[in-house]
Amino acid sequence: MPLPEDSFGVIGLLRPPKISLPAFSTIVYGYGMELPAFTLARGYVALSGEPVKLLGVYDFTFLDSPYTENSEVVFFVNDEAELKDLENVVKTLGIRGTLLTCGGKKFPLRTQVFEGDLCEINLALSTLSWLTKFSSPRSKHISEELDTSDLKDWISSKLQDVDPSLDLVISPVLLPSITLLKQNLGKKVKPFYEKDFSDSNVLYTGVDSLIGKRVAYELRNQGKRVKEVLLDTDPLTAPIYLSIMSYIFKIRTKGS
Repeated sequence: MPLPEDSFGVIGLLRPPKISLPAFSTIVYGYGMELPAFTLARGYVALSGEPVKLLGVYDFTFLDSPYTENSEVVFFVNDEAELKDLENVVKTLGIRGTLLTCGGKKFPLRTQVFEGDLCEINLALSTLSWLTKFSSPRSKHISEELDTSDLKDWISSKLQDVDPSLDLVISPVLLPSITLLKQNLGKKVKPFYEKDFSDSNVLYTGVDSLIGKRVAYELRNQGKRVKEVLLDTDPLTAPIYLSIMSYIFKIRTKGS
């Protein structure tokens, strides 16, 4: 059944702001900010060819910052408690860096504040746009994907592949979308490595399709209902598009 036209109003809220980042060696993320943080980390490695550390707030706070000299750090953090804990470390150790956050919060570093219901998604798109400064054929391809003029048609076709009565299992590439999926869908969303699965849509990309198909095979052997869904897009944009899809599902559920 086609989705109502007004379900796609979410796409009109995609307005990624311009961001400015220094040269950095470490990316730190808090709860709910996995999508932009992983997008930046994966994209930076893929497009620049240089390594970068990606750490959760408390891995950075307790296990990294006391023992490692980080030249510059990019922080993706919203939670006030996490920011307070980070602030103590930043001040004590003289850490340099930039905070990108959804909502106005004081912090003793250069801070870029963004707002809106799709803040994390827009911020992830912004990091991709920033990454296209690394010139390569893939950068050109990503720039083309950032043009959302035909995104509605692509998402609409993919949403038809998803069975709304089933839970979700997502592949390794799609893991950065898991928090937004759980918040928006109101159903079980599990990473590929967990057990005790229910009847599920198994979502994967082209690059990790072997893992996705293996999970689907295991579920069928357990007598579970399975729907396989391939997100045939760049691995850097796939978690972002899946997150957008979750908002459309949320709107459809509210209207049903």
